Amino acid sequence: MRYSERMEIPFLKKILPPGLNFGFLSGKPSQVVGIDIGTYSTKVVQLRYESERAILETYGELLTGGYLKSASGVGSGFLRFLDKDIATLLQDVMRESKITARDAVLAVPATSGFTVTIPFPKISVKEINDAVPLEARKYVPIPLSEVTLAWMILDNEEPRDTIEVLLIAVPREVVEKFKRITDIVGIRPRAIEIETFSVVRSLIGRDPTTTAVINMGHHSTTLTVVDRGVVRLSHNFNHGSQELTRAIERGLAVDEQRAEALKREMGLSDRIEEREITSVMMPLVTSLLMEISHTMQTYNRKAVRKIQKVDFTGGGSQLKGLVELAASQFGTEVTRGNPFSRVVTPPFIQPMLQEISPSFSVAIGLALYELTSR
Repeated sequence: MRYSERMEIPFLKKILPPGLNFGFLSGKPSQVVGIDIGTYSTKVVQLRYESERAILETYGELLTGGYLKSASGVGSGFLRFLDKDIATLLQDVMRESKITARDAVLAVPATSGFTVTIPFPKISVKEINDAVPLEARKYVPIPLSEVTLAWMILDNEEPRDTIEVLLIAVPREVVEKFKRITDIVGIRPRAIEIETFSVVRSLIGRDPTTTAVINMGHHSTTLTVVDRGVVRLSHNFNHGSQELTRAIERGLAVDEQRAEALKREMGLSDRIEEREITSVMMPLVTSLLMEISHTMQTYNRKAVRKIQKVDFTGGGSQLKGLVELAASQFGTEVTRGNPFSRVVTPPFIQPMLQEISPSFSVAIGLALYELTSR
């Protein structure tokens, strides 16, 4: 498979998140698979496009642990593992899920990319475009020669003294790694994007409400504030659901498998007989929610349009009692998002899909990329 020598992230439209788009792949495919490779599990979702609708054809999830063993040192999360091991994982999950699409959109972990909002004085668009690469050096922690940059000027209906620019940077090493992996698997990458934007696509769409999306993963949690469909803030916290599993292991002297089962079964239960488990997890959960709340409050102090609701997603958000605890701590509406509501699904499986939906927000958003960005 040949790739264009020069790859750029196209400028964003109002609600269209950025992707490393492989421009030589022209035309919209009829089927696309969204691929979300996580450190805990890998999710795939295949959609069929029909009359501007996205129809769910198949989906699947496979635990990652048994595949990714030898680290290569490139990137964070799953990206630090060997190409051939990641490729084998993808081949297996696609086979087991009966994926037939060869066109794919893949996610870059939020911790492997950089997303930041930069303020500029009120100058012309040309002056901003000229200045962004220079300003980017202050925000991107690696040499700019080693990253691919994209940015967009954020629209503001309220009068302001500054212009805000959303900057996105993805290390070229990460892009090259994806190219090698997809070559091995035999799929055509339509685009690669930071998972934050996939989540926004699957949960928010064109909803103009100022929303905080909290994606709680295995190793980390990402807070994204979206206003009128545009990402205004993205912040990573180095705390994920694995911390809770480890705390149960230590606190109850059980192995990882048992600790994971207890976490999923009991959650933040207030039943007397289950308080021992809750008491182990509660300090960690409360601490994370306090960090998130502080970041949201900082945003609200500066923003004209305040956060009106919070959407939880990610595998870690399935913790029982988390949404209720967050609502009491944040003092605002808190829900658990359902990305499957954005696609056409058979009615008889909708209750099951709603139950597993938090784990598939990224994969669905990726598969929707071609439908919403063309």
